[in-house]
Amino acid sequence: MKIYRFAKKMLSSGDRDLLKYRIKLVSRLYKEEGVKAVYSRLQSAYKNNNPGIYAHNPASTDTFNETSINDRSSLIEAWLKTDFKKASLKVNEQSHYVPKALDSLEGVDLPVKVIAYYLPQFHPFKENNEWWGEGFTEWTNVTKARPQYLGHQQPRLPGELGFYDLRLPQVMRQQIDLAKQYGVNGFCFHHYWFGGKRLMETPVQNFLKDKSLDIDFCLCWANENWTRRWDGLENDVLISQKHSPEDDIAFLDDIMPALKDERYIKVDGKPLLILYRASSLPDAKETGKRWREHAIKNGLPGLYLVVVNAFDVSSPQPYDFDAIVEFPPHQIGAKDITDSITPLNKNFTGRVYDYEELALRAGKIDNDNFTCFKAVMPSWDNEARKPTQGFSFYNAKPELYAKWLDSAIKTTMNRRPEERLVFVNAWNEWAEGAHLEPDRHNGYAYLHATANILRNSLLKYDCDNQLISDMNQEFKPRFKSAVILHAYYEDLACELVEKYIAQYQDKLDLIITMRSDVKLSTLEKIKASFKNVFFVMVDNRGRDIRPFIKALKVADGFGYKYICKVHTKKSPHRVDGQQWRESLFADLLGAREHVAKIINYFELHEDVGIIAPRNSITDLSIPEINLGNRYWLEKLFARMDSPELFKTFKTSFPAGSMFWFRKDALDPLASNLLDEEEFELEAGQLDGTLAHSVERVTGAVANSQGFKVVDITSL
Repeated sequence: MKIYRFAKKMLSSGDRDLLKYRIKLVSRLYKEEGVKAVYSRLQSAYKNNNPGIYAHNPASTDTFNETSINDRSSLIEAWLKTDFKKASLKVNEQSHYVPKALDSLEGVDLPVKVIAYYLPQFHPFKENNEWWGEGFTEWTNVTKARPQYLGHQQPRLPGELGFYDLRLPQVMRQQIDLAKQYGVNGFCFHHYWFGGKRLMETPVQNFLKDKSLDIDFCLCWANENWTRRWDGLENDVLISQKHSPEDDIAFLDDIMPALKDERYIKVDGKPLLILYRASSLPDAKETGKRWREHAIKNGLPGLYLVVVNAFDVSSPQPYDFDAIVEFPPHQIGAKDITDSITPLNKNFTGRVYDYEELALRAGKIDNDNFTCFKAVMPSWDNEARKPTQGFSFYNAKPELYAKWLDSAIKTTMNRRPEERLVFVNAWNEWAEGAHLEPDRHNGYAYLHATANILRNSLLKYDCDNQLISDMNQEFKPRFKSAVILHAYYEDLACELVEKYIAQYQDKLDLIITMRSDVKLSTLEKIKASFKNVFFVMVDNRGRDIRPFIKALKVADGFGYKYICKVHTKKSPHRVDGQQWRESLFADLLGAREHVAKIINYFELHEDVGIIAPRNSITDLSIPEINLGNRYWLEKLFARMDSPELFKTFKTSFPAGSMFWFRKDALDPLASNLLDEEEFELEAGQLDGTLAHSVERVTGAVANSQGFKVVDITSL
């Protein structure tokens, strides 16, 4: 085979493993997809491996300039290197992977309840063995999926929970622990019942038997025929529904133990029951009436009935149901962008839709005529179920999901408290590419985004605004120097104030930015350690940078000359996170004579704007440091009237975002450099956000004001 010999000759350099991998990929690509598909992939890979040509834009898709490609040998080399790196990638701060959070929302009284649809399919059972082969589960499809176009993320592989078997009760316990940690209040189990026969019932039956599995739940009756098409259409029916008045009562009797479970989700005291396909029933209005009457006969106060906004159902009113619930991607009018993607498989006949356009508008849609529960999907891609024919959403990113969820929650807050429910499709629809569960690529990003948006949705703090205002009334600016501490982690904030900052009550003032869900006990503990403290409540957005800018505006009114910026850094993506934090704090707020020396150095050297911890000053011109942030860096340098810096990146900054500074040196951060609303919503991003870029331009900002950046060892 000519291409095989050509690749082997051309790729003779490099280590043995890489060489073998390259040859294998070239051979496979040629056999399975043809030369054109190979070169299409190579073009994309070349783009990704030549960062000097392309700036990262998180809000748009990079374009490919074919005039930059002159050598096909270079294309093959570049693509194979990229694919090899992806195959051998470890989870670290250079990947998209967001690590597991170190904090929890469990027990926090949130203003809305998030309920995730839950598929109980991931275990072998008799019917699946007969229909699809021995041992079949959804994982069988998931692992076989392959990318069909450039940027298509397949296969989707699970993270922490692995390829689990839902027959094992400990799996659901892990799922519940994760859900509660990130603020997901309940699961909506899809219930499969066909004229007296249950399917996939084992996980939910195990759940009902074990009251220690402590999470709220409800049921959605998936009342459609089960077919080989996976979509309920009438092709090759495997098991069918048998709707009748008798069937209605038999169904309700079957789920009565669940409806009476103390964990079952209720609205106005009535169990919430969802019907997937109302129009499939002979008369859904009569069915609902029978259900309500039968529920009352069985000691329930009635039922809160909900239809799914899918297929030909767009209102609960024709059925006399109480509400409708969204079920994206059904009935959302997504923008088809299939013609704009670059296919890798010439036989691909699926459709591709724009997730970004959808995420920016869907959460705001509401209906004044009836109750419509909002629903959000992290992504959607059923390629695993329909190879080469799947429907998928391009550019589905955690930060866009966060925007969708944020607007859906704001829409939901207009309802009465009993009906403040937001659904997510789904917790674990792996074969449809819709899952909150952590995966191998994004890690916990979608869960992180969920928790963060929920924190920001809090309307009232444990310690309300009046209490914060009363505490701040006691504050008086007493010195020319202050500490600004961003306290994301409450426990660590108390520890750091007591260990490092409290010793300076006679020399420094303290301004602390706190998350909206801060506990009153935390504020009281800090206040006990440091009397003269000013609290600023902030949304969890923009990491430590956006809160710092808010605090800087406050500090500006207090007349400080020198400020120490620190934060409760844990860096869960680094094994040395704690050691790094302690080193930074020791350099900046260690011994009292050391701090006195820093302030004195500012007084004696009027050209010094920033004093950074030892070994923290980082050269921005290093590609690994600037590459993922070029979108925002270009904008920031332009606003600073220093566009030439975007070509050379010849500037430096204190890595870790902790340092002493002269207030005048960073004035642009508090005035005209950026708008606080430009900061992205938090989805656990490890790089590429406005916050990361602002950290990288702090040295350039000081330079633009006529000041230098020095290492603390220069003192």
